[in-house]
Amino acid sequence: MMYGPDAGIPTVPELRLTLTHRAPKIGPLDAELADRKGYWAADRLRIPLPGTWTVNVTVRVTGIDQVTVSKTMTIQPPPN
Repeated sequence: MMYGPDAGIPTVPELRLTLTHRAPKIGPLDAELADRKGYWAADRLRIPLPGTWTVNVTVRVTGIDQVTVSKTMTIQPPPN
């Protein structure tokens, strides 16, 4: 959840999510998020293999202001 300076929920004109896997040098894969008027969704994102991925989320709040947060996550292989 994101909050504005008045503790309210701001309008987010642009949101971008990318994933990168360093070991096999895959990415960045763009999630191609779509604004669904109240939430953002990725309809076609497919993560090609398990492992440790770096996720970057960039939020643009004005024409020139944006912030990017990076975290790592581990995708487990599917159960056999």
